[in-house]
Amino acid sequence: MANKVGVGHQFSGVRLQFGRPARAVGQAYSLRQGRPVCDADYAPGRTRYENTGQLQLLRKSYQYGTPTNSPTLGSSRSNQTSTKEIDVQELTQQLKIPLYKQLIGNTAMVDLSSLSANPQVKILGKCEFANPSGSIKDRIADHILTTAEQEGKLKPGGTVVAATSGNTGASVAMIAAMKGYHYIVITNEKTSKEKCDAMRSYGGEVIVAPSGVAADHPDHYQNLAVTLCKQHADYFDVDQYDNPNNPEAYYRSLGPEVWMQTKSRVTHFVAGGSTGGTISGTGRFLKDMNPNIMVMLPDPVGSVFWDYWANRIAQKELKPKSYQCEGVGKDSIPGAIDFDVVDDMMQVTDKQSFTMCRRLAQKEGMLVGGSAGLNLHAAVEISKTAKPGSVIVAILADNGVKYLTKIYNNDWIKAKNFDEASADPQAHLVDGPLKTARSAGSNFYSEDAGNGAPKRPAAAPEARKAIANEWITPDFAGMGI
Repeated sequence: MANKVGVGHQFSGVRLQFGRPARAVGQAYSLRQGRPVCDADYAPGRTRYENTGQLQLLRKSYQYGTPTNSPTLGSSRSNQTSTKEIDVQELTQQLKIPLYKQLIGNTAMVDLSSLSANPQVKILGKCEFANPSGSIKDRIADHILTTAEQEGKLKPGGTVVAATSGNTGASVAMIAAMKGYHYIVITNEKTSKEKCDAMRSYGGEVIVAPSGVAADHPDHYQNLAVTLCKQHADYFDVDQYDNPNNPEAYYRSLGPEVWMQTKSRVTHFVAGGSTGGTISGTGRFLKDMNPNIMVMLPDPVGSVFWDYWANRIAQKELKPKSYQCEGVGKDSIPGAIDFDVVDDMMQVTDKQSFTMCRRLAQKEGMLVGGSAGLNLHAAVEISKTAKPGSVIVAILADNGVKYLTKIYNNDWIKAKNFDEASADPQAHLVDGPLKTARSAGSNFYSEDAGNGAPKRPAAAPEARKAIANEWITPDFAGMGI
């Protein structure tokens, strides 16, 4: 009878063959005795795997020094060299282990179609919480600071300043620590304790400004950042709300990733906005590749984006209201947002966002932040009317660990009346029976829009697609869903 071995008997290229057939896949063999491992082979205090011949062979192969050129397990001592003779640079190239900073981007995409209202409509989640600091903002922090260095705006010994709702602050703090800069991040009282602690952990300063003050008040967290940078010439203001490098970072990275991971099948892109960088940069890239892709901007009830875009209320007349969902929505209109990319908007209450977060944790085992709940709620609503075969991509911007004292704390949920037994405290603020606005498309920036926004120049579709294609590189090959 021919020698047989189970699938589990191959180890680093060495096929273990003996005179007896394996009785089951995974059956271990003793290399010394050529028979299946039995209870007699196990000595007290040693694990099953410590007694198998495979580990014995591994230990013997490596006990004389670190192998070079990845030799086959069991190579003779003459084929190995002492660690003192290793070229460290060559070893680094062979191992191809990235630096922590190099883990930014290329995040996974997961199938969340179990949430879809239509089994023929796919809902996919882009796991931006898998970035090093736990949020999507690592992309812009790295790009903005690197660009500032290249342009001479951020010099050695300088200080980085960032106004933030929390995630950008943590990302800036992390990148600043990696690059050796001091940092000052300014947030407000609405930001969770977990986020504030994370921002402090990298060794810089955190200033917590009052929450709920007017956007033009000197104590508003954005204005405090501007004042600091005016007072210190060597301070660099990240200025994420108006910096064009914010949406550019997403155009160059997140947009191509979504396009490649869905194999160009994406039909809807869903992302809430705060600075507007994600929706603007990613949305613009996707539309440059395929103008038929629908871009949805869900907005927390209380944010001014809805009134500005859907109701055409001028900036000076906008009146924000209080809401609890962090890192999304705004009390003013940032310069980084491009509403011309937005096809539709949807109002979402805090309760709807947080209920989706908790549902995802209990159904899929994923802890995500409130903005991810907002995006997924909108994605589910879209799935109710989307055509069969539609592929909806929703951004899961940050990790739910940042909100353990809020979204995932039952006492906090109940105190805010976000529990199942309580009526939605924001239901009366939803603007009318319709949850979505009419599509504004490319007409938003027309001269008669009435909102004071400048008309956006548009290149020919062929030219835009050619530019976008430059960011489809071999680095994205094989990413898959």
